[in-house]
Amino acid sequence: MRFLKKENAIYRLSTLKQKAVKMIEKDENVMIIRNFINSEEIQILKDWTAKAVAEGQFVDGITGDWDKKEFSTTKKRLTNRMSQNINYPELVKTLQDRIRQVVPSVGNSPVIEGHGKDGVVVSVTYNDGDVYRHKDPSVGEGLVGLRCNILSSKAESGGSIHVEDKTYDLNEGDMMCYLVTELYHSVDVCHGNTPRTLFMFGFSIKP
Repeated sequence: MRFLKKENAIYRLSTLKQKAVKMIEKDENVMIIRNFINSEEIQILKDWTAKAVAEGQFVDGITGDWDKKEFSTTKKRLTNRMSQNINYPELVKTLQDRIRQVVPSVGNSPVIEGHGKDGVVVSVTYNDGDVYRHKDPSVGEGLVGLRCNILSSKAESGGSIHVEDKTYDLNEGDMMCYLVTELYHSVDVCHGNTPRTLFMFGFSIKP
């Protein structure tokens, strides 16, 4: 997957108000950009999420067993995946544009249709909530689904991400990109009073 030319690199994001060097970590399946968004941007996303949840803009998430194809709804993880009636802050469009500039495989690729407004999905996972092992649905013939996920709120413990046979941990402000239609992925059980919140930016790209 051609995320960046170098396996590990230092990349300067000129679009940020506070010009800071961002560490990029990359392996054969995943790219992580540490501190992709700054503390002010993190707070904007946190404030919007709290308000949107209080206003009922989210619905219960899905939990289950991928192999057995047994699924049910859960209140331990909320999502706005199937809703178009979402009013994101201006920052979300800014971040989507920033991703297009920074991730070469995205460029002008279309967003993933039918999953979140403008290709953006937000997931809020509470105490004892997790994400079951799965792949995302196909995005169309000759295309694969790439999501660039920004962690705006980290659980007090747990919440590690598994992509295939590797485990990854993000801090608030970090972004992680991988092919969700091609790779099995899951999230460990989250613990504590602080919910784990992820802003997921989806793109349909050529493999």
